[in-house]
Amino acid sequence: MTAGFVVALLPVAGFAAAGMRRALVVTAVLGYALVLAAVYASDIVPVYRYAHLIDAAPDRQALLVATALAVAPSLWLGVSARRPSTVLLWVLYLIGYVPAIVIGLYLTGDLGHVLPYDLALLASMAILGLLLRLPPLPLAVRGLALTGYTRLLVGLAALCLVYVAATFGIHRPPSLSAIYETRAEFATAIPSSLGGGYIVPWAANAINPTLMALGIARRRWGLVALAVAGQVLIYSVTGYRTTLFSIVVVPVVYTGVALARRSFGVAAALGLSVALILALATPLATRETRALATRTVATPAQVTTYYFDYFSEHRTYKLSHSFLSSFVARPYAQEPPDLIGGIYFAPEHPQANADLWGDAYANFRVAGIIVFSVLFGVALLIADGVGQGRDLRVAGPPLAMIGLSLSNSGFFTTVLTLGFAAACALIALMPAMPLRAPPSHREPDAQEALEPDHLEDPVVPGGGRPAIPPA
Repeated sequence: MTAGFVVALLPVAGFAAAGMRRALVVTAVLGYALVLAAVYASDIVPVYRYAHLIDAAPDRQALLVATALAVAPSLWLGVSARRPSTVLLWVLYLIGYVPAIVIGLYLTGDLGHVLPYDLALLASMAILGLLLRLPPLPLAVRGLALTGYTRLLVGLAALCLVYVAATFGIHRPPSLSAIYETRAEFATAIPSSLGGGYIVPWAANAINPTLMALGIARRRWGLVALAVAGQVLIYSVTGYRTTLFSIVVVPVVYTGVALARRSFGVAAALGLSVALILALATPLATRETRALATRTVATPAQVTTYYFDYFSEHRTYKLSHSFLSSFVARPYAQEPPDLIGGIYFAPEHPQANADLWGDAYANFRVAGIIVFSVLFGVALLIADGVGQGRDLRVAGPPLAMIGLSLSNSGFFTTVLTLGFAAACALIALMPAMPLRAPPSHREPDAQEALEPDHLEDPVVPGGGRPAIPPA
């Protein structure tokens, strides 16, 4: 009863602390956590029990405590999408953090077992919240002119599409139930490719999403089509579900930033709740939507719980499999995903990639979660620094993809290999217009510069059409 009372008071606490919008976002996240728990027990477990997604029947009091821990960060996360980091952090929070807390309890049934990990994740969110109260780092870069930036993205996307087709071939996109076979084939082909381990994820998580968002902003549907074609091709050769999911994520995030900027957190939580219900618990649900929803929210939570379970009792890697390999002896012959996949998912032995927190725990346990969270917070401040004066409708979608990547991969892998650094570079090169100028000769700001009305080349007196003004 006490835990239930605390959960019920969370929206009230939000209102008391910061007013109605805070109360609304806390209520929306509470609703999302309850929806996630309900669809997991009633719609995911009966179908995916064979994949070790189980309901260990935790008691009601434990569920209420887990729910309170899951909802607590909504008391301090930014509600408005005023900085690029807000978009990324809300995606990671809803897709990574909340499922890790809620589903982790269902997998074990024992709050006492998972509580230390849950509290470490809560500390991580508190650290990120504190760091993002700092001003963005002063990293403003002179952006390209809009025409030049568009040509750059088109050129990069076209080159990546040709590279993927020439290097890995053109295949029929696999069903979501067959993605692991496709991933295995891609992993086998990567060592013999020239830069494929970087080019493919940079295209999937940074170049194509940015081009897609820019095409939507400019109403240039050819740009959108090129980006979508690139994502479909990459999914067909890699089996990465986030790449396929991006075709929906990019326009949804674009719309959320454009229409609900001041209440982005509320819109994100409500939208994801509705998406889960439609994908899993209505007549509209199909085998494919169930698989996509399960692999998006449940599987990462399952894997990060396994990482905590294993590395709480066994030796950690201490980055011996990464850039500290010259200084630290490896405790295992396998990489962490192969080790955990072989132990917890036998006999299939898939690569069980952990999220930001699971990877940190596999290296240094709770200390790793704290240190990696600080580094992640600094990376977010860098993203905010290069994103100053940029159109968040276009900068937000690639960072949402980075948030999805962090729910399946470690921090350093995401920054260097999966496109975080590449996305920041593309954001830095975006056209940057003055945010304020004298009314009589004010230049369009970064938001207006990408509005369709500014890009339709209006006819000017005396004939001809004006060039698009440089940044």
